[in-house]
Amino acid sequence: MNGISVNMVQPNLPLRKPSSSPMTPPPRQTIMPGATPVRPSSGAFGDAPVCLPGSRETSGQLLGSPLQTVCLCNFCGKKGTLRCKRCKKMLYCSVACQTEDWKAHRHVCKLFYPEDKAKESPPASPVAGDRAIVLEVDDHSSTNQRVFLKDLRSPKVIHGSDIQASVVEFYSPARFYVIAQSPELLEALQSITTELQKTYSRPSVTTYVPCVGEVCMVQFSCDLKWYRGLVQTLSADQKTAHILYIDFGNEENVPVERIKPLSADIQPFSPCAMECRIAGVVPVVDSWSGECCIALRQLLAGKIVTVKLLETVEDGRVHLVDILLSMGKHLSTFLIEQHYAMKETVNLIPTRQDIKALVSASLENFRSLSDGKDKNIWAQPPEPMTQAVGDRVLVVVTHLQSPDELVVQKVKNAGVIQDLQLKLREHCAQVEAPQNFRPAPGTVCCAQFSEDRQWYRAKILAYSSGERVCVGYLDFGNSEEVDLGHLRPISASLLALPMQAMPCVLAGVQPVGESWSKDCLLALQRRVSNRILQIEIQGAHGGKASVAMIDEASDPQANIAELLISAGYAAPAPVTCGDHQGDETPATSESQVSLQSRQPLVWSSVELPLGNQTVALLASVVENPGEFYCCTNNPGDEQRLTDLGAQLKEHCQADASAFVPKVGEPCCAMFPGDGTWYRAVVKGVHEDGVAVNFVDYGYNVKVQQSQLRSITPRLLALPFQAIRCWLKGVEPAGSEWSSEALLWFQTLVAGETLYARVFSVTERGYGVELESRGQNVAAALISEHLAKVPGEFAKEAHAKTSGAKQQEAAKENRHSQLNVGASDYTEAGSKEMPVDGQTVVPAEALCFPVDWTTGELPLNEVFQPYVAAVISPSLFYLLDPTRVDQKRLQEVKTELASYCTNNQATLSSAGGSRPAPGAACCAQFYADDDWYRAVVLGVDENEVSVIYADYGNREKVPFSRVLPIPAHLLQVPLQITRCALIGREHFPAEWPAEVQELFQTLMSSGVLATVHSFDGSYNVLSVSLPIESGGGHLTSMILDALQAESNPPPPPTTTTTPQKTDTTGSSTSIGTTPAPENKTGPLVTAGSIRASEKITCQSSATENPVKRIVEEMEPRCHNTSDAAAPQGSGRCCCLSEMKTKIDHLEQLMQLQLSVIKQLVGQTE
Repeated sequence: MNGISVNMVQPNLPLRKPSSSPMTPPPRQTIMPGATPVRPSSGAFGDAPVCLPGSRETSGQLLGSPLQTVCLCNFCGKKGTLRCKRCKKMLYCSVACQTEDWKAHRHVCKLFYPEDKAKESPPASPVAGDRAIVLEVDDHSSTNQRVFLKDLRSPKVIHGSDIQASVVEFYSPARFYVIAQSPELLEALQSITTELQKTYSRPSVTTYVPCVGEVCMVQFSCDLKWYRGLVQTLSADQKTAHILYIDFGNEENVPVERIKPLSADIQPFSPCAMECRIAGVVPVVDSWSGECCIALRQLLAGKIVTVKLLETVEDGRVHLVDILLSMGKHLSTFLIEQHYAMKETVNLIPTRQDIKALVSASLENFRSLSDGKDKNIWAQPPEPMTQAVGDRVLVVVTHLQSPDELVVQKVKNAGVIQDLQLKLREHCAQVEAPQNFRPAPGTVCCAQFSEDRQWYRAKILAYSSGERVCVGYLDFGNSEEVDLGHLRPISASLLALPMQAMPCVLAGVQPVGESWSKDCLLALQRRVSNRILQIEIQGAHGGKASVAMIDEASDPQANIAELLISAGYAAPAPVTCGDHQGDETPATSESQVSLQSRQPLVWSSVELPLGNQTVALLASVVENPGEFYCCTNNPGDEQRLTDLGAQLKEHCQADASAFVPKVGEPCCAMFPGDGTWYRAVVKGVHEDGVAVNFVDYGYNVKVQQSQLRSITPRLLALPFQAIRCWLKGVEPAGSEWSSEALLWFQTLVAGETLYARVFSVTERGYGVELESRGQNVAAALISEHLAKVPGEFAKEAHAKTSGAKQQEAAKENRHSQLNVGASDYTEAGSKEMPVDGQTVVPAEALCFPVDWTTGELPLNEVFQPYVAAVISPSLFYLLDPTRVDQKRLQEVKTELASYCTNNQATLSSAGGSRPAPGAACCAQFYADDDWYRAVVLGVDENEVSVIYADYGNREKVPFSRVLPIPAHLLQVPLQITRCALIGREHFPAEWPAEVQELFQTLMSSGVLATVHSFDGSYNVLSVSLPIESGGGHLTSMILDALQAESNPPPPPTTTTTPQKTDTTGSSTSIGTTPAPENKTGPLVTAGSIRASEKITCQSSATENPVKRIVEEMEPRCHNTSDAAAPQGSGRCCCLSEMKTKIDHLEQLMQLQLSVIKQLVGQTE
């Protein structure tokens, strides 16, 4: 057993929440009117900021201060001291109120100096995402150098002397402020106050952002006058600062608009208010009680007392004093007599003899009354939490003695600790206090904490007497002395959870002298208390984790060790990682790792049979037809994989030793998204993580080294299940697979049983022929003009800028998926492939799925669609408000918010995959910072254009506000539906920008739509213009526009080509373009030839009327004739053309009449 700490008489309290801190001053109490601080009659304090922190009212009329005009906020009605920067008239109390009132105020807000601000930009609406006009602030030269306390003059203090001083602010015996009643000081205070009002009387237009520790000029909230203030803290958004008025001792939170740099013209007088502390006493418990602070505040606040100056600490800023009370006693004596305090003891380093004597006394106290008692020998301390070197975790500090003695808790374990506390409470409520329970030192029991009377797991440290015992709280790291009656036996189930307290030592620092100074400890306490910090484990030292501690909430991020060194509280020291002694060492020694790596490992992969044998597969990762991953559709393999998962979990929980990754070596890896262990192979080792391939699924992920474990030969017995494949017989229609081809292919194979035949094996994997839903996948892609036969000349694609961007985004998204198959791994090893470090979830794909389920619209019903977004005639989105179920949407939103909040940091650190257009995702809306389901419309270099899938509104967001969406959040269909225009089998893979703009214009013209069919992925619509817009089907208009785009009309000419007769009797028509021979019908004009290239006539009993109208349209007359036509047949041609047009108009009118009848029927 370790030696008894010398502070067992005054134990530390467990900090159940980070909000309580023994060294943090207690909250200030409101001073009653009767306790208003007395100000000198000279009026020196007339302009002093006397309100309490956070208060907006004074306790009485200030001496020397004129009555102030009360100005109210135009929005909330509270006191408002800020004006609109634009009109200089409207008053507000904060920027938040101005933003809320902007909707109404924007209509009346006029420039105050329109002639001077003619170039000022018009006001923007904060609701629409723009920034509102900021409030008026003072503008002082930014060239002023920052002033700190060290730049001010040091006060002249004679130790041991007595002074008369007025107590202006009293927080606790450990912190209060006095002002010496000397004429020189009062004159200096009056001079400073007067000079400040002159210097800062002129207005300004810029905002000054101070830094922590800077002495600035601050406008006090009660009288709006300027005073010197010390910036103690600055909010994360840099909009407010906590200010200490150094000449009066009071504090408040102040907007940065009321903070200005200290002018060089102001004399650097030392702070007029002296910060003091009662010397020689400490509180009975860890902090001064509220009763004590209230009693002393009523006794001292505002009174002139005799102060004895004893010592100066903290670089001369804090004075250790004692106060002579009117009753003739010193304040230190009064505190001890009233049992508020006890004498401060000087901590001396105990000698070996002292420790031996203490241990012997403790054992004697235990043995003297232990005969026949329950010594609780079986209850030994639980295992400590284990961490590996390089781990980064978010923590809160629960106990602090010095930079060498820190105790932290993991933030992510807060729920576990809370559950443990509930179980302890239930357990101790059922267990009666045993009469013979006397646990031995070193054993564990339940102890009732004296501050909150709650039960905690505690270790018996020593017996200070026969009935008093010193306990250490296992999950919080601190200790106290309790009576034996406050102990209860513990159950075995309550010892299963590892100790939640992590002892740490701050790496890279050492004390400036022989020990840590009080100033250092106080500064450290204030810096780390009540904050969520990130630690990185750099090694082990004396059984503790040697950590670097980062405060991520500050801007810029602050390294605690560097702050202590820069402030002179610590000296730099080399980081030592070689000490691994002790039972609670958080890192595993290198020898243990090397011992495990010598075990021979043999592994294999699943192989597919060659030849004509058909195999059933299931797709696991789909990138494009040229690269995808499958697993065999065998229930036996699935069960073996499930059993393997349980074995992996058991193995990784039992083996907490660190793993040194090597490229090509198998291991166990924890996926960051779900915390589950899977088999993996190391693909690369990088500074920011280790790239691994999950060989049973085909995914690539970059994880931290602490998320890796060694693997045993038994866990490699099952062959790797992922099989890398490529589709035989197709290649991209262009240079890359288009996003539409990717979407089509994923729709065909995702979640379907695929029947595959292997035709070849290459370095790309297995070349397979696939059948899905009874159709050949390659043939389906070719028929949809999304792919071509290898070697075939691809049709000319109109590659415009928008199309190139979409292809680039789709390419980046495919590379952000996982691109290494398990078939690449053999016993001899494999070629190293590049890994970009993306994140995907094996159990539930945390990628950006493009195959999300869309809603099916009612067939053959005419309706006016609500167009949410238009990409092209091949893809646009409609919003159906009638299908919105607000209750289900709210449930999805709640679950989505929980998922994004809990996984945002993990997914961001795991890698940045880029979504492709058409993919579903989670997007964070700018207006309220809430997460919603969304669909990607386009991807730029730095941002993503999305449509919020349940509401229909659109915006552009940065990549940091877009996350992958799990499949279970897509089970409720999105409220937007994926649609395509009828006739898409004739549409090109890439659309010209002009045609896209035409289609977008037409879709915004109040069109009418009818659902023609639903193919499982798209609602295929027949869309026409309304009668008042001239009518007409959009399909024919789009095809005409495509024809005009691809074949511009030739220049007019009057040349006539003479007729020539060949040996077969065919002739060439008169005109600018010869008519080719038609083997199956009569000669046609060049115009009809071009149309036939775009339209394929198909006979069908249920042929669409729009397609029929398009196919029956005749080209314009070109005065062409065949060999048998008589002279002057041009008139007949014109008549025939006129007849065709009339027939066409009649058909359009009939179609419009049918639409009107259906609309009238629905209205009735």
